[in-house]
Amino acid sequence: MWQLKKLSTGETLNEPQRLPENWGPIFGLAGIQDQLGDLSWLGENFVDQGWFIVGEAPADPVQATQAELAWDRAKKMLVESDWSMFSDVPMTAGNKALWIEYRRALREIRLQAGFPSSIQWPSKPE
Repeated sequence: MWQLKKLSTGETLNEPQRLPENWGPIFGLAGIQDQLGDLSWLGENFVDQGWFIVGEAPADPVQATQAELAWDRAKKMLVESDWSMFSDVPMTAGNKALWIEYRRALREIRLQAGFPSSIQWPSKPE
């Protein structure tokens, strides 16, 4: 359960509630729960406010494995190249094929024989 609090005084600003599971993806923010303790990044109206876990102790942070870190990097690279798949992006058929191949290689990164310790990262098309 989460509760909104005033950071300077600890005063609660609402009743404890669950955050929607899909809140981060809806707003396009990966790892949004890491940013909820201080909402000042949302603007002037949110300075001195933050969401906190109540009623249960926060879990100890878990160290990501090498495989998780590599896959996270590949997913980030895929997101950064999403624009290349839009139909209204002016690009030659040859360039489109290069981007398709690049994205395929990223999706298949975990299939490499050396994954995760030895990865051949694909080169981003120009």
